[in-house]
Amino acid sequence: MNDHDDHSAPARLAPFLAQWDYMQGVLDERLGGLTDEEYLWQPVERMLSVRMVDGRPTPDAFGMEPSGAEALPRTIAWSVGHLGDGSWHRADYLVGEHKLQPGDLTWPMTAAEGIAFMKDGLSRWRNGLDQMTDEDLDTVGRSAFPHGLDPQLPLIEIVWWVNKELLYHAGEIWLLRDMYAVRDGRPTGG
Repeated sequence: MNDHDDHSAPARLAPFLAQWDYMQGVLDERLGGLTDEEYLWQPVERMLSVRMVDGRPTPDAFGMEPSGAEALPRTIAWSVGHLGDGSWHRADYLVGEHKLQPGDLTWPMTAAEGIAFMKDGLSRWRNGLDQMTDEDLDTVGRSAFPHGLDPQLPLIEIVWWVNKELLYHAGEIWLLRDMYAVRDGRPTGG
């Protein structure tokens, strides 16, 4: 599952990278066989999703403020798009051109395109982390991402946050896949 050579990663970054690689690998496996119907499936009426607006796929919301407040549940399409978009943006501000803005990337409306979009974003962030040093990890605002707490926190705390996002949204995706598999009383076989 790990295509990276982490022997040169700063020691305190290595556990985050190992966790990332493991979770991305498990998520890749878990998304096997995802259909377009399941990708956009809404088990309840009010959910965040990706919808066609003026002829363009558009997420209902790009992100949510980190709080304990109640939030709408999310479709697989939304969680997959959020992981891809968020990681791609953060990677651009970590090691890229520092110019992506919300809405610049198109969130896919199909399962295959969504998974590819997510994998690309996750890989961009992960590959950017391969270039970081101990000094980078301590640098406040190192990721340069202009939204959220990135300008106020050292990079190691942003790494923690982005890992949390992968874990959190992977859990949502797994739950929705399980719910989809047993809808209408259908057995899952497991």
